[in-house]
Amino acid sequence: MKILVIGQSVVDNIKTPSLKIIQAGGIYYTILGLNTIIQPSDEIYLITSVEKKSYKYFKEEYDKVNKKYLIWSDLIPTVTLNIYKDKERDEQYNSINSSLFIKYEALNKFDAILLNMITGFDITLNQLKNVRKNFNGPIYFDVHSMARRVGQNMKREFRTITDFSEWAENVDIIQANENEFNCLAEV
Repeated sequence: MKILVIGQSVVDNIKTPSLKIIQAGGIYYTILGLNTIIQPSDEIYLITSVEKKSYKYFKEEYDKVNKKYLIWSDLIPTVTLNIYKDKERDEQYNSINSSLFIKYEALNKFDAILLNMITGFDITLNQLKNVRKNFNGPIYFDVHSMARRVGQNMKREFRTITDFSEWAENVDIIQANENEFNCLAEV
């Protein structure tokens, strides 16, 4: 099976009361999970932005997939995650970038597409509509940070996704945790 994975690579700066860690985040964890379950006949392709200075965080897992569609960039998203014991974490971007580039004419060589909205603006609604128009297979869609807007001081805050029905009609399977589900407008 050929699977196309789409989503942003993110460098996470994780802070707890007792610990500070810098590590891979974003679509890295989707790739990590898929790499543990794929069969020898499976092939994973990845559309994501990466930068040379932080590639060391992603290398171990990304080097196991087909990197034909990697986008080398001067800047990828970085986020600070403040983790608390007694409440939901808060998130703040340190840097962001633009939507990913998709080669629509190549889509039907894949058996499935997994789109994880890591930043919430990994692709646009028009891009998703073009993916659907040019791809006949199943599209798995993870809402993830689409449920968060970029607010004051680059904070990622939960929001209502008012046009979600348009996104939903262009995918086959939708993944959302409870917080993300509560952000969906009526579908």
